[in-house]
Amino acid sequence: MAWVETFGLTVAALGLGYWAEPTDPLQAFSGFPWPLFAPLLLSLRYGFFHGLLSAMLLLAVLLALHFGHYGDYQTLPSSYLVGVLAVGMVSGEFRDLWARRLDGLQRANDYRQMRLNEFTRAHHILRISHDRLEQRVAGNDHSLRSVLLAMRKRMASLGAGKDTLDGMAEAILDLLSYYGPLRQAALYRVVDGQVCGTALATLGEMAEVSDQDPLLCMTLQQAELISIRPELLEQGAAVAGTELLAGIPLLDAHGRIHAVVLVQHMPFFAFNDRSLNLLAILGGHIADLLANNAQAMLHSDVDAQRFAQLCLRSLQDARRYDIPAYLLAMELKDPVWSGEVSRLLHSQQRGLDVLWEVTNQHGYRTVLVLLPVTGEDGLRGYLERTRLNLQETLGVSFEAAGVQVHRHTLNASDNVKRLRQFLQQECALDELQMAIR
Repeated sequence: MAWVETFGLTVAALGLGYWAEPTDPLQAFSGFPWPLFAPLLLSLRYGFFHGLLSAMLLLAVLLALHFGHYGDYQTLPSSYLVGVLAVGMVSGEFRDLWARRLDGLQRANDYRQMRLNEFTRAHHILRISHDRLEQRVAGNDHSLRSVLLAMRKRMASLGAGKDTLDGMAEAILDLLSYYGPLRQAALYRVVDGQVCGTALATLGEMAEVSDQDPLLCMTLQQAELISIRPELLEQGAAVAGTELLAGIPLLDAHGRIHAVVLVQHMPFFAFNDRSLNLLAILGGHIADLLANNAQAMLHSDVDAQRFAQLCLRSLQDARRYDIPAYLLAMELKDPVWSGEVSRLLHSQQRGLDVLWEVTNQHGYRTVLVLLPVTGEDGLRGYLERTRLNLQETLGVSFEAAGVQVHRHTLNASDNVKRLRQFLQQECALDELQMAIR
């Protein structure tokens, strides 16, 4: 169409010129050369070559009229020749220059638009992912304290007898699979360091595991969580040929393995040290509940054996997984306020806190408070809350009520000897009251 318009507009200009002045159709000798608008418009619309072609058509007609001795065209107007060519070529060149600039700007704009579209899609995907993550975190109670509290409530609801492993097997595996998360796993009873019988509970379609599996043997031998990780292979561990990803022993505070959970499949994103350590910690606390009679372990009136076992568990968690805990001894030296203060301490007991009330060698009532999974900030919050409750409820301070606080930190550098020294020297407990060995 551009070439058709080039020829059509040029012929129309010649026709209009002939209609207006038959003796001078190109308007070369009679005023303004109106046919010059044909190459000018074509140059501005289509560019250099179309304007040049239109100008050359006009010049061809001009030469034909000159050689045909038509009217005044016997004299060749040289300025007209130069003017027509200059208008067509100069206007066409400027049009092409601006067209190239506009094309460059359009390309840059298209590229920026493409990048903007990509950014917009990425932003929407990120926003949707963030919303889902926010909903998941808001509705997901995955802190270690809440996990252990939920586990203890789940154990209490089972109400099993002395040998609780059979009754708890499915619940234990469900609990570990929820917080793991696990896809294929099995729980086996362990007797004298060996797997006994078939799986008590399975998750997913998992076949029976041979008792000669290298990862299972290493788990039972080392009495700790073993998993297929690069650092384990670099150490030259003989775990070749196993189909398992991890072995989680249910190891109580006294070092006895009650059962082992063998994991064959779990999501890749969950196969990390944090998730595996959480499973190991849960396994240890479950083993503590299996170590003694379940009803005695979950009874609200705790005794020395239960308190000692939980202290050892917190100590092992602190040394192995760097999870801090604190042991407080509230020595109530004023008999007038001792009963009220003791009831206040029991009333503000949190889910995982363990309280044990004894009379020490000095004859004072002493309330021992174990704060598992508690750091320095948590300890300060507990003491401050206790002070405020004491002030608001009884109207007295620690000093006025005769309360002396002794504290002991359970951390990675602590050991059983230091714990016994704290109970014996600062808390003034005798050997019969200390079940920690």
